[in-house]
Amino acid sequence: MVKQYLQNPLKLSPLVSRDFYLEQKDTTGGYGANFLVEWVAEKQVNEPIVEAIMLGTSGSQAVAFSSSGKVIENNIK
Repeated sequence: MVKQYLQNPLKLSPLVSRDFYLEQKDTTGGYGANFLVEWVAEKQVNEPIVEAIMLGTSGSQAVAFSSSGKVIENNIK
């Protein structure tokens, strides 16, 4: 892990979102902004929707794209 953006767990209510801003020229962990999101629930719920949006400009050029998160591990207890 290169950086940690939260010091404590964050409890989000349904339909609430949270954003994290990274500088365009920040290549601390390489050229991709990769996040691992760990989540837990007290009862059976749908998995959260996790998406990344990249917006960038260079001179008169602009680029934008989005990427959806993928489940890489389930820990059902």
